[in-house]
Amino acid sequence: MVLNEKGMIVLAAHSPEPEILKGAHPEESFRTGFLHEVLEVLSELQQGGMIDEFFLMPGFGFDLGVFIGREGKTRSAFFNLKMYMGAKPRVVEIGDQSGSGSEVELLQLNTARSSLAAESFRWVLVDITKPRGNRRYSIFTTDQAREGLMGGLNKKKQNSIKLASVMTFPMTWDELSGKLADFLAR
Repeated sequence: MVLNEKGMIVLAAHSPEPEILKGAHPEESFRTGFLHEVLEVLSELQQGGMIDEFFLMPGFGFDLGVFIGREGKTRSAFFNLKMYMGAKPRVVEIGDQSGSGSEVELLQLNTARSSLAAESFRWVLVDITKPRGNRRYSIFTTDQAREGLMGGLNKKKQNSIKLASVMTFPMTWDELSGKLADFLAR
């Protein structure tokens, strides 16, 4: 957090918002920027004594697995990064074209298991049709992703989430950083 010119506390990310490079693999620039921000958030939590130790495992089941030690206990957190590129009108594709994959398996969890997942799993979405500095990020749970499915979950074809259902309160990079810090500090 930093003070603005009026002396008010404002959220500030630990790293600059990534420049998401459009082209063949824009996901890589988002993934790299997100990984750097998580690393910075965890380092600050460690320096502040809120956690003892941590390590990251990119690509660990989803885009990022985070393992946090505090007071002799370990907590894990997982992130699935999604990107809206504007190719399909107002939807974000999940799973593969045949209706399977880790994301689809997560969305099939029953209520009890889904609440277990809510403790350690978040989806993070960026809308790259909006320029840097704008409210273009969202962080949401598996239940919210499930509620946003177009036509329900289909295990035979590509599934999609309605963008409006998971971008109800879009946030800036700085606000996303604050939500990450809250989630990781639990």
